[in-house]
Amino acid sequence: MALTMTVAAGNAGAQDLKSVLSGVVKNVVGDKTTTESSIIGTWTYAGPECQFESDNLLAKAGGEVAAKEVEEKIQAVYEKVGMDGCQYTFGEDGSYSCTVKGKTSSGTYTFDSDAKTVTMKSKLGIKTMAYVTVTGDSMSLVFKADKLMSVLKTVTSAVSGVNSTASAINSITDSYDGLRLGFELKK
Repeated sequence: MALTMTVAAGNAGAQDLKSVLSGVVKNVVGDKTTTESSIIGTWTYAGPECQFESDNLLAKAGGEVAAKEVEEKIQAVYEKVGMDGCQYTFGEDGSYSCTVKGKTSSGTYTFDSDAKTVTMKSKLGIKTMAYVTVTGDSMSLVFKADKLMSVLKTVTSAVSGVNSTASAINSITDSYDGLRLGFELKK
């Protein structure tokens, strides 16, 4: 009987330890690292970023293969609009600026710590909401895929070839429900 109780207690302890470790990993790696203060600074474009709204959607879309395929397609689009060298700067005072091809747009931003989103409002009053994830010196700034074209138009100020760019983005977004597209940025 003592042996049975010891084994049962050991199993319960292992389950509790697993739960604790899972919680620690989620807290350290997951949502807890993205805070209002973690987005402050200057971030430079490093490449395209693709996320799905949920793991279930990612699985339905074919997982990592689909994500890589989307990122490869969107990379060509970003090259057309000149995203190389793009910089976002978020200030402690709630101001932001975005520089692409030597042109800067700016305004104010608000950070939603529960939803992990940043809403940027340009000086012209145009609002753009992005999902943000900060891990170390990397930040992902992604938008609902159907909103990406308006983001690119705002960021690039009517770069030539916008119609072909819009067509390419629309073909990508029509292929996957729950897709978020954006940028990986480095500090």
